Amino acid sequence: MLGRWFSVHKTTILRWIISLAVSPWPVVYLWINKKVKGKVVYIDEKWLKIKGKWHYWFVVLDKDTGLPLIYSLLAKKSKWSLRWIGEQLQKLKKIKRIIITDGMLGYDCLLDIDFRIKHILCHFHHQQGVTHYLNKHFEKEDIPKRKKEMKKVLQTEDKRTVNRRFTLLKKMTQKLGIEKWVSHTEKKLPKLLPSVGSQKIPNTNNAIERFFRAFNRFYKLRCSFFSHISAKRELIFFMLMYLFIKQPEIGKAPVETIMPEAKNMPFYQLVNEPITFLINHESVNQKIKMADFFKKEALLAQV
Repeated sequence: MLGRWFSVHKTTILRWIISLAVSPWPVVYLWINKKVKGKVVYIDEKWLKIKGKWHYWFVVLDKDTGLPLIYSLLAKKSKWSLRWIGEQLQKLKKIKRIIITDGMLGYDCLLDIDFRIKHILCHFHHQQGVTHYLNKHFEKEDIPKRKKEMKKVLQTEDKRTVNRRFTLLKKMTQKLGIEKWVSHTEKKLPKLLPSVGSQKIPNTNNAIERFFRAFNRFYKLRCSFFSHISAKRELIFFMLMYLFIKQPEIGKAPVETIMPEAKNMPFYQLVNEPITFLINHESVNQKIKMADFFKKEALLAQV
C-alpha cells in the first residue's frame, strides 16, 4: 500500500525503511552500552533461515531494562559460538554477575571466561523438561502421578522445601523408574536453587521469551532472508522498532527506560502516532530536524 501511495515498487519502500533504521542504530546502541549496567542478563537464541540454511541469532538481554546488550548472527550453535558471545560480554567492560538461560549445556562455557558469573536455569524450561521426559519414557496412563511428584519439587518459595522434596523423591526413584531424570536434576539443582524465593534473581527467562515472541511476529512475515547482510540489516530494523514502539502493558517504549527524552524525537512520534504526527507537522524538515537530535551522539559513536 505504501508503494502504491508513493508510486514506487514495494522493494523501494523496504529499502527506505531499512535505511531509516540502520542509520540511527549505532547511536541508539551507544545509549544502551553507556546507560545499561547489565549485572543480570538473559541469554537465548532463535533459529532462522538465510538462503535455505539454518542460522542462530543470539541475544543477551538486560534484566532491569529489557534492552539487548549483545546480538550476534552465527552459523552454528556450538561451544565456540557461545564462547565468542562470552568474549563480547567481556568487551563491554561490565561485570556480569548472573546469566539466566533455558538450560542448554553449552552456556556453561561462559563460566570459564569469568569465575564470578553465576549461571541460573529457568524454572519454566525445567518444568517443561519434566513433561518431555515423561512423554518419551512412559505410557500415557503412567504419567500423571510421576509428573505431580517431579514438578512439585520446585513449586515452592522456600529453598529448604525444595531440598526436602527432592530428597523424598530420590527415595522413590526406583519405584517410579526415573533414575536418569533424578541424576540429571541433581546436577542442575545448584543452578535452580538460587532463584527460589529470591527477589533479586528471576526464576524464569520470560523477558527474553517476550522479546523473541515479538520477533516471531516479524519473522513470520519475512519467512527467510536472502543473504547474511540483508538478515543483519533487518534484525537491526526489528530491534529499533521494538525499542521505540510503545508497549501497551507499560504505556511507554522500552528505550524510554534509559532515555526518557526519546519520546520527543520525530521518529518516536512517527512510529507511535503517525497520523497525528503528520497532521501536526506539515513541514517536518522546517520545524523539527531529526539530525539535530542525533548530532552529539553521532559524534560520540564515531569516536
